[in-house]
Amino acid sequence: MSIQNFFINRFLKSRRAKSLQLAPEHRLRQGRKFLNRDYGKPHPQIDVRADRLAGVPVEWVQPKALLNDAQAPICVYFHGGGYIAGSLNSHRDMATTLAHKAQVRMLMVDYRLAPENPFPAAHQDAMAVYRALLAQGVNAEQLLLGGDSAGGNLALATAQAVRDANLPLPRGLVLFSPWLDLTHQAKSITSNSDSDAMLHRQLLDDALAMYAPSVPASDPRISPLLGNLERLPPCLTVVSQSEILRDDSLRLHDQLQALGNDSTCLPWKHTPHAFPVMARLLPEARDALRQTADFMARVLRR
Repeated sequence: MSIQNFFINRFLKSRRAKSLQLAPEHRLRQGRKFLNRDYGKPHPQIDVRADRLAGVPVEWVQPKALLNDAQAPICVYFHGGGYIAGSLNSHRDMATTLAHKAQVRMLMVDYRLAPENPFPAAHQDAMAVYRALLAQGVNAEQLLLGGDSAGGNLALATAQAVRDANLPLPRGLVLFSPWLDLTHQAKSITSNSDSDAMLHRQLLDDALAMYAPSVPASDPRISPLLGNLERLPPCLTVVSQSEILRDDSLRLHDQLQALGNDSTCLPWKHTPHAFPVMARLLPEARDALRQTADFMARVLRR
């Protein structure tokens, strides 16, 4: 464990303890304020540009060398935050690092958040962006889908929806600590409740109540792990062995492999939930993003 990881875990545990003492509405305001701050320091070789696709706000984070390359690969990425928080600001640093390491164009999607816009608003935005790229002539062979936590849920659910709509599938999926089974029955929800520095079941249950107040948690549209996992593109999952969502990633990996799908799971020890997002702070995060870049290169070559 790096010294940076040690201190970040201590900070996150302290913040989680204080957060659990708040009412859900107060916690929501505090979480949004924290995740809306601009922590990013773009690499000098990276260009950042705001845009809109199908009316959805997006942000291109891309190597300057690829600005005029219409064939350059694109990773459509959905940020985490329990479907109720998170922003382009909170994930720009990760996007900059991954764009540089993988030499891909990161397309960060600022999808609508609950409770103002509950399910299926985020799913509608994700599909609208994917369809808009295809309509612009982008080849699905250039596309990847990615996301962390709730964004990982959205990435997998979008791939399933793309498949079911008989649209061309992306070349791969990249999921960081995805939140995939919102019934919260996995053993790690309980067994890792003390070791997880960031999440707690109460936090997840409160986010779920805001995100999908009228939809059962077992609905595969919001719990994609409980849906059809056949005929999906190669998938990389990065997860912490210490987090309460560990089993979502392990179950996904096992089920994908059982169906004959290409799946790679990278479990890390003692790291926080969705740690690759902390690229500027954690050497473990930068190492995980290097491995993610290797995965992207492999599936794009196929």
